[in-house]
Amino acid sequence: MAKRQIKASSLMQVLLRSNTRLLLSGVIAFQISGMLLLAMKTSPPDWQALLFAAAMPCASAGIVRLFSALWKVDRALLILMLFLCSVSLVTLEDIARSAVTPWQQATHMLGGFLAMALGILTVRKLRRYEKWFLPLSAAAVAGVALPLVFGQWHYGAKNWIHLFGGVSVQPAEFGKCALILLLACGLANRPRMRQCVVPLAVAAALCGLLLAERDLGALLLYFLVTCAAYFAATGNLPVTLMGLGAGVAGGVLAVRMFPYVQKRIEVWQNPWSDPLDKGWQIIQALIAIGSGGLFGMGLGLGYPRNIPLYNSDFIFAAICEEFGLVFAVGLILIYVIIILRGISVAMNARTSFHMLIAVGVVVLIGVQAFIIIGGNVKMIPLTGVTLPFVSTGGSSIISMMGAFGMLLGVSSVNAYDEAEDLKRLEWREANA
Repeated sequence: MAKRQIKASSLMQVLLRSNTRLLLSGVIAFQISGMLLLAMKTSPPDWQALLFAAAMPCASAGIVRLFSALWKVDRALLILMLFLCSVSLVTLEDIARSAVTPWQQATHMLGGFLAMALGILTVRKLRRYEKWFLPLSAAAVAGVALPLVFGQWHYGAKNWIHLFGGVSVQPAEFGKCALILLLACGLANRPRMRQCVVPLAVAAALCGLLLAERDLGALLLYFLVTCAAYFAATGNLPVTLMGLGAGVAGGVLAVRMFPYVQKRIEVWQNPWSDPLDKGWQIIQALIAIGSGGLFGMGLGLGYPRNIPLYNSDFIFAAICEEFGLVFAVGLILIYVIIILRGISVAMNARTSFHMLIAVGVVVLIGVQAFIIIGGNVKMIPLTGVTLPFVSTGGSSIISMMGAFGMLLGVSSVNAYDEAEDLKRLEWREANA
């Protein structure tokens, strides 16, 4: 029986490796074809697009090979994330007003890969995680509070700090990684409500700081990640529902207290009430989505630059105009597959700590993608978050890839645990 299990597991690994090779080939084909089309649409050919067409496949294949060899990460998850990054670079190479923007995005992604490696190493090497709860909590609270002291108002929120050389940082983005880690450290192996008071209090403090900064998008993400982590740790559905209900009540109160929130709701309900100001963004986004039709207007065609913040908050609408609704639905399915794969990683985790990390990252990616896509298509009121791995923004890209690295780290730990199980089975079979 043990021999059969070992052979079945080995066969499954071979099949998965073959499938991921095919998946990676598809991603590379998209990278080369997209960039070559953009290069040849101008005369003389665009050298920057040609350079990307050569560099992106090499980088993708190298990253998959390196990360798989070093840490045995989930190759499918990694390749799907690389596809989202490829969509980002191809789209920005096409529609960005400045040729610098795709280079900046590529640079941020290189930093993101380093953050991913750090996330993997953190999950794999972290031992006695309980002692890290207080340092992580202090760092998260201090970091998220920085914009209140040194920040400047930006699009109605005080969530950026400006460093030397014109570099700007959004601390709340990096706070997402810290929140996931501190919740995992504080809630692991603590199934009772009274054992969870301190971690929940830290999360509430972070949400209070974000409310003071009026960073409602980050506030919503922090709140939902905390609720999901608490439920995953305790299985206490009544208390989780009470927490969600309190969040809904807080949202209603915010609508009543803050005029800018009321205006955002009004624009969501009827953007034509203020078509030249507050409603301009969503109107242009809806026009772009409708103009793209099923199969899009094509790379280099259409008017995606007419959409305000086309490279960040509304990049999904720009993708719909150029690539079409069929491609956009496929993009949504990529996020769904990542979420389902991440849930599988969480379910296979051997410890509560690793399970909570995977749950936090999956909820973060899923909720953030839903918020921005839902806002672009007018399903929900627009909130200032970025489309994971696709929108521009150094803080967002690096922090999200760092969080994704933690998910890959859990998958790596799972793979090593399964390999140890197979070794034990082989030893038992040999000594039976």
